[in-house]
This record gives sequence, C-alpha cells and structure tokens, in this order.
Amino acid sequence: MEELTFEGLDAMLASEGNRAPFLVSLRDGPDNRLTVTVAPAVPGEVGELPDIAAQDNETGQTLREILSRCRPIGPDGERLFEISFEDYILYEVRSDSYAAWDGTEVRRGRWLCTFEKSNLLDNVEKTTNAFRFSDGTFYPGPWKHYGIYTQNHAIDVISHVPPAVREIKES
Repeated sequence: MEELTFEGLDAMLASEGNRAPFLVSLRDGPDNRLTVTVAPAVPGEVGELPDIAAQDNETGQTLREILSRCRPIGPDGERLFEISFEDYILYEVRSDSYAAWDGTEVRRGRWLCTFEKSNLLDNVEKTTNAFRFSDGTFYPGPWKHYGIYTQNHAIDVISHVPPAVREIKES
C-alpha cells in the first residue's frame, strides 16, 4: 500500500466530495503521543421525513420537496485513518459550532490543513516553553501548525514532528 501523508489524505478526502470527515476518536497518552482517528463522510439512505405538521401548508410542502432530495451523511465505518503525532507542543479541540476563522491566516488544504501563518503559531511562545532563538532556529525544532477539521470538531496541533498517517482496519 502506498504511504499516506497528511497532505495526501486531505487530497483524498477532498476528492471524494465536499464533506468534512468525522472524528472517530482522539487519544493522548502518557508519552505525549496524540492520535486522531477520522472516517470519511458518506451519504446515507433517504430516511423518513421529519414531522412538519406545525408548518402552514405552503411551507410544509416546500420543506417536504427539499427534504425529499436530501440524504443524511455519516462516518464510513469501513475506512478509518489514523493521524499520529509522536510529539507535540500543544493541541486544542473546539466545537465546530464555536470555532472562529481568521481570513488573515495562511493555510493549505481543505480538511487537513497546514498553516504558514496563524494566530496559534503567533502565540506559541506566549503559552508554552517553546521558543525561537535570535538566530532564527527553534526549540525544540521548527514548529508547524496542523489543522484537522471534521464535521463537529476543529482540532489544531502545533508540532515540531510531522504526523504519521495510516489507514487502519477494524478487526
């Protein structure tokens, strides 16, 4: 199997439709290894329409027409991908409902992003013991901001080690 990269997994997810993946799990162990498992989003079957009896006739008919063409989405239980950071400087998890986006940040990627400029990168030295030396080098190494944006979560990781990415099989 071809080795997956963070950027390659993002390209694969983006090519499969305009649907953010789902967060399946997030684990942080005693050795500071952060593991994020995501599943691609896939369309489900058309289900029973919700009760819209409280609406007036015209609104109810319009809603029924719209909803009859809609399909729910859910996680693909057959395909899981693990993103592991062997060492990280910091991470944060936000509810997607409350995640603020700043247009001045510079990032690449759709659902799995890398940042060249971000507010989080600007504040690493204020909130951690990581720092930049006067000669431009970094402790503990050059930092990078990774964003993992799923259906309900915004996960941001600052790490000096790139993540390992692999497809995992449920047994």
